[in-house]
Amino acid sequence: MKSKVYELKKKIKDLETLIDASLVFSSTLDIDALLNIILQKAEELMDAEASSVFRIDEEKNELYFITARGEKGKEVKEIRIPMGKGIVGWVAQHKKPLLVPDVTKDPRWFSGVDKKTKFVTRSILAVPLMVKGKIIGVAEVLNKRGNKKFNEDDLEMYLALANQMAIAIENASLYKELDELFISSIRAIVEAIDAKDPYTKGHSARVVEYALLIGEGMELDKESLKDLELSAVLHDVGKIGIPDRILSKPGLLSEEEYAYMKRHPEFGAEIVEPIKKLKDLVPNILHHHEKYDGTGYPMGLKGNKIPLGARIIAIADSFDAMTSDRPYRPRMDINVALGEIKKNRKTQFDPGLADVFVKTYEQQFK
Repeated sequence: MKSKVYELKKKIKDLETLIDASLVFSSTLDIDALLNIILQKAEELMDAEASSVFRIDEEKNELYFITARGEKGKEVKEIRIPMGKGIVGWVAQHKKPLLVPDVTKDPRWFSGVDKKTKFVTRSILAVPLMVKGKIIGVAEVLNKRGNKKFNEDDLEMYLALANQMAIAIENASLYKELDELFISSIRAIVEAIDAKDPYTKGHSARVVEYALLIGEGMELDKESLKDLELSAVLHDVGKIGIPDRILSKPGLLSEEEYAYMKRHPEFGAEIVEPIKKLKDLVPNILHHHEKYDGTGYPMGLKGNKIPLGARIIAIADSFDAMTSDRPYRPRMDINVALGEIKKNRKTQFDPGLADVFVKTYEQQFK
């Protein structure tokens, strides 16, 4: 009787654990964050020393690590395993789980990973990740803590967990693909606008590069970097509303033409604002020509009242303008342009961001 009560309590506990895991897995669509959560949860539930998830490269018929935890996670990510080779290769090929209490006694064990990472694998629990009958990868946990062995109860739990893992990974992967398609489409539109003027060809792409240099130097989080990238891609989209006779004029603009050109941030904001996915980026686009001392346009915002993304783009945009040929002047030398960024900190540019840009640029390109 006591045994049955114990088994029932364990089943209830396992069910609670799986429900909790399901809620955690559905909390994010960021594939990297999701995988880290999945492996952390797997190690916790299986009481394992390390874990990893493999995806299948169908063209090369290989498995590759998409994420790995533990001391040697970084080294492990460089390894690719042929389909059918080793324990994970066997699991992928046969679409069946494997419980290996002692890898040294299993002829399928591929020791190449341990040689590469200097990690000592004692036992493995590996399960296929299946979605609608198709295998999308393999998940494994290594070495049950305390020199214990993985058992059939662990296998049952891990299989149930793997079903949730597979669905969460597939959903996040599809979201990532759609997100990348969305960004690629925007880039293509903006590149077409840039290409209208031979002097601005590639401008937006370079502004993205310089803006991300600052963002990464500030250690912005992944979501903020993504917003910054999109804002930088779109910062000049309003130029679609500027007549070609102004946009491509070979000499200096007249006062009237310059006044019209200065409206492009407003045009850009009007274009982007109705798009729900981009609405939060409007301030970065609208204010990327504001100046730190309040003498910029369109609203004369000053200091930290200018959105952070706009302050970053202002530096990136100005640096690319200075280091590119223009109809009215040749490009500046890189060192002269960097000197201009330093010279105009506190007036045109946010001083802290200007310092970050100069430092990170010199570290990466000089």
